[in-house]
Parts: sequence; structure tokens; C-alpha cells
Amino acid sequence: SHLGIKGFIRDAETQTGISGALIQVEGILHQVRSVQHGAYWRLLMPGSYNVTITAAGYVSQTKMNIKVTNENITNALRLDFHLQPIAHGSSSSSLTKDVSSTNDVYNLLSNFSEKLMSDSRETVLKTLIEPSSDFLYHDYDKMIAKLKELNSKYPNITSLYTIGKSNEQRDLWVMIVSDQPLIHEAGEPEVKYIGNVHGDESVGRECLILFIEYLCVNYGKNDYITQLVNNVRIHIMPTMNPDGFEYEYKQSIHAQGPGRLNANKIDLNRNFPKVQLEHLPDKNDIVVPKQDSENGGNRLDKLSNIEHHLEPEVRAVMHWSLIYPFVLSGNLHGGALVANYPFDNRISDSTSKESKSPDEQTFQMLARSYSHAHPNMHKGDACIKFNDGITNGAAWYVIDGGMQDWSYAYTSDMEVTIELGCVKYPKQTELKSYWDDNKGALLAYITQVVHGIRGFVYDAKTKIPLSGVIIHVHDIQHNVTTYRDGDFFRLLTAGVYDITAERIGYESETKQNILVGNQSSTYIEFKLKRKDSSAVSENKGPLSKFVDKTTSGIQTAYRQVKDFVLNRTLFLIISGVCALILASLFAMVVVYLKCCQGSTVRSRTGFQRYERLVQDENDLPVMTRQKNGRKNHVMASDSDDEDDQTLFSSNMKKSMIP
Repeated sequence: SHLGIKGFIRDAETQTGISGALIQVEGILHQVRSVQHGAYWRLLMPGSYNVTITAAGYVSQTKMNIKVTNENITNALRLDFHLQPIAHGSSSSSLTKDVSSTNDVYNLLSNFSEKLMSDSRETVLKTLIEPSSDFLYHDYDKMIAKLKELNSKYPNITSLYTIGKSNEQRDLWVMIVSDQPLIHEAGEPEVKYIGNVHGDESVGRECLILFIEYLCVNYGKNDYITQLVNNVRIHIMPTMNPDGFEYEYKQSIHAQGPGRLNANKIDLNRNFPKVQLEHLPDKNDIVVPKQDSENGGNRLDKLSNIEHHLEPEVRAVMHWSLIYPFVLSGNLHGGALVANYPFDNRISDSTSKESKSPDEQTFQMLARSYSHAHPNMHKGDACIKFNDGITNGAAWYVIDGGMQDWSYAYTSDMEVTIELGCVKYPKQTELKSYWDDNKGALLAYITQVVHGIRGFVYDAKTKIPLSGVIIHVHDIQHNVTTYRDGDFFRLLTAGVYDITAERIGYESETKQNILVGNQSSTYIEFKLKRKDSSAVSENKGPLSKFVDKTTSGIQTAYRQVKDFVLNRTLFLIISGVCALILASLFAMVVVYLKCCQGSTVRSRTGFQRYERLVQDENDLPVMTRQKNGRKNHVMASDSDDEDDQTLFSSNMKKSMIP
């Protein structure tokens, strides 16, 4: 049986199937793709779903409120899609948002964030509508109810989904806020916030629930928020540790205890794969992940093959971080008032307290954006003293297995850990003051995604976007990679840079003296040329060359046979002669076998000339004849479906695909 939905994804103009199209169901992280002829199958439980189809070179399509009943357990709901192709021959700029208009929007967003980081902070915030929610702690059920309420109230700009489950089987919910919440728009950056990594550090959880509503109520009414939501895809996870919070929520006294950990008594911010560091040879004050930690070249199964066990919450966040093209992230904690940036780990024999990454300057810029947009953090005079309200992680204290180090080492994402206050679980009556202090900083921080460089990488000949291209900034030992639409984002401070794009099978391309300003990111477009096959062959080893030589020989033989067959006259003459020779040989074999058979019969019968006569009538055999009837049955068709492209069902014995 097959439950859920099935169908075909076709080109709206030619009606040909589109294989490899992405089928996304809102609220479900797992995605499937169409196969040959554009066929797809998606298992779903009964319910109402929004289904979005995306494919390279086509305009995405969404069908809303699809009712899945599964009443017919032998046949899934048929749901076909017809995608409109993007006009052939359009320039790459027409396939993406206009560069100039995007620059204008990014400049606008940058101006707002600068105001939030200055004395004009309150002026900007007074123009925004406040959330209507009461300032109270949400347990798991109340949090889900609130998120679903917001999703239902603002369906055009929100999407609610879960990335996995905790140890106690609580969903890890995420809300997307964007003008196109169901899809990744080519050329649009994605950011994320994660709260409540430690169950007893509750302020981040409540601030993020309020922040979701803050974005929604101001969308379409405030220019800053509207442009931010239209041009950045924002993912918000209020709690990564719902089990720990549920325990803490029930306590009357909130001293540090089991609520900090997950249900397995594990600290989630020590459970990520450890990042081994080494010094840069020419810059001894900078450390980098060892070569086996190169971002963009790893899979979850490889990352999971480590000595210690990964908790389900950690595994879910890792998977989430690897499949979405996050550019910037913040994870919210409590216990101090500071923005803390990588690396948290340190080389054991290091003489320096700090563990500086190659992006030290960029991380300081990101950390200051939060610190200076907070009315008190930048002062650095709270319970623990920090200059400018920021710190290198290892300079404060060393963490092995932290989330921000892992994100920087294994993805294209830059993440900062933000401590929201000295009290981890303040009184409910104090939540409003925490919200007032952090709402502007939450906006200013994610707005930093507009800085640095951005762009696309294409195949120079076919104009097809190239995914997995490494974008390398000279003199900074940290790379990012392009996503499936060929788009990339690289956060950088203002300056002049040389940028190289490289991919296996293509010639690398370098653009020199790229100017990066303090506001909008600089747009760059690479068009990579395929390497000449002879040049590629020179770099191959003996085994590869032997395989190539053998393959080439087989291909040559195939072409020769093909040319011979296509030469009709010669082929027919030779075929006729061969057929005549075979027929003659066959006739000779038949004659020979018959002669052998006759000789054998004579040898067995000898010279007996007469058969024995029957002496008595009783010796005659009694023969009875039985009449056998034969009935011809008409076989019923195995399927009543006359559609020559009907998908598989349990009533059919035909091939799935015609």
C-alpha cells in the first residue's frame, strides 16, 4: 500500500517530466526528489499540508491546504505539478534579484542597524509595534500553542517545522519568518537563532518567542522589518533543550542543577564533535581547524563517526545546519552579559589565552553589533568584566565540543554565543526588562548578514549554476561554498580583497582588488570554464590512466562496430554469407544425426523379419478412450487504469514508469 501523495512534475510548456525536482512539505524537514519522468512519491500521515516544488531553471510552485486522508490505502492522493520554465537566454541578473536594488535595500538595512548600535536606538525602537503577549514563561505545551497561533495568524510569512526530537520525544520546533518561508530564494541569505541550549538558561527562549511575534506584527507596517523579512530568511528555534527546561520550569528554586542538562544528563554545548586546532605556519597567533575539519567537504555520517555519543538534540542541529545554507547564527545563553566568539577551544601547548580564528576581525564586528545595540552589554561592567562587552571564547574559559566552534569549522556559517544576563532564570516579572534590553540587539545582529561579499558561480559555457564551489578569500584561511543555486555569501569587514572560486573539473578564477564597504555587501559573479580533458589526464595517477585507456579502447571498438553496421550494403553481403554458411552447417549436422539414429535402430533389431502374431483374442489390449475437454479462459486485466503514466499501486503488475 502507499499513503500520502504521488504524482508527476512536468514542464508546463513541453509537458516533459522534470527529474530531480525538490518536494518540500511545510513543517517537515525531510525532503524528497522526483525521479525519472518526473514521478514522485511522498509518504504522509492524514492531515492538511502545504507542498512546494522547486527545480533549477523553473519558477517554484506551491499548493496550499492539500487534504491527505489515506482513505484508499492502495492508492495515494494524485497531485501533479506543472512548473513554468524561466525564460531561455535570460541573463544571470534576470534570474536573481536586481543587484542595484538589492544594494539599496542592504544599505537601508545597514543604516537601521547602525542606528540601533548608537544613541538613536530608542528612536528606532519607538517606531515598532510591541508584541501583545504577556511576559511569562512558556512550558512546552504553551510554547507549541503560541507558535501554532502565530503560524496560523501569519501564514504568508511564517512556516513552522520540526528538525527532530529530544530524548523524551519532544519536538525541536523552528519557525521561519520570510516573505517566501517555504523555499530558499537564490541570492537571499539565511540566518538562525537558537535558544535554551541549557535548560535553566531561560531568557533566550522567551525572547525568541517574543521576537517571532515582533517580526510578524511589524511586517508591512515598518520599513525596516518589512525589508528585513523580504530579503533575509530567518529561522528561529526557541529551545534546543525542551527536556531540561521542563524540569527547570517545575522547580521553585532555580540554582544551577540538572535542568541545565538534557534528559540524559549531558551538557549539549559540550557534545558537538571536537574541533582539533593547529597554528598557521606563517601566523602563529592564528589557529585553524586541522585539515580533516575542512568545511563543505563533510557529511553527517562522517561527522557522527566519533568516539563519544552524540545526543539526539545535537545530531538534529548538526543535520539542520548541514542542509540549510546558513550564513550567520546566534545561540542565546545566560549567566553573564557578553557576546562570545570562536574559538572556544585552545591548543594545549598554546602560550596565548586567546584562540583567534582567521576571521578574528569579522567575529569582533559581529559580536560588537550585538553588544553595542544592547543598552548595557557594551559597558562591560556587569557581573563579569569584559572590554566592550565582547570576548574570544577561550580567553574567557575553554570549551571542548561547543556548538559555535563546530559551526565555524564544518559549515559556511559564522556563529556567536550571546550571554543575555547574569541571572539564568530570572523572575517572571523581570522578563519585560530583558526583552526591552535585547529586542534591538536581536535585530541589529542578524542585519549584519548584509555585509561582506555575495554572488553567484556559473558554468561559463552552459550558464548553469554551480553548487559546491569553494570561495576563498586570500590571506584568510577559511572558505565557504556555494549552495545548490550557485549562490554564496561571505561575511567580511571593510577592506580590499582578492577572491578565488574553484571547483573540481573547472579552472579556478580569481578576482582581484574587490572593495568591500561598511554597508551593502559587494556583488561578485564567477563564470568557471571546464578544464581541458588532456590537462585533467596529466594530473591522474597510473590506475586512473589505465582505466581511462581501457575505456577509450572499448569506446573505439564500439564506434567501429557501429560504423560497420551502418554501412548497409557491406553489412548485408557479409551477413548473408555468414547465414548461408551457418545454414549449411546446420543441415549437415541434421543429416549426420539421422544417419546415426538409423544405424542404432538396425543394430537393436538384428535380422528378425517377422513380428510375433497374436494367438488369442484375450491377448488384445483393452483400450479405453477418454475425452479431454479444454476450456479457454479470458484473463481479466490486472488494472483498470488506462493512463499510460499511472503510478504504481498495489493493484497493478505493470512497471511503475511506462
